Amino acid sequence: MKIGEEFSQVATDLIKFQEKHDIPDNQMAVDLHMTVERFHAIKSMQVQPTQDEVKIIKQFIVHNK
Repeated sequence: MKIGEEFSQVATDLIKFQEKHDIPDNQMAVDLHMTVERFHAIKSMQVQPTQDEVKIIKQFIVHNK
């Protein structure tokens, strides 16, 4: 998977997870231990998440299905 594809997949996964669990952005940011501004930037694909952020997001989604 290319970096751009992984990047957009992370954003898509975040949106789907939030919709499924009805979790607002503020709560997701707190749960992921990041600022709301950073969360919004990742979710809207304005910035690319670091590898650590990708790992944290993926682990969070997997463990909270």
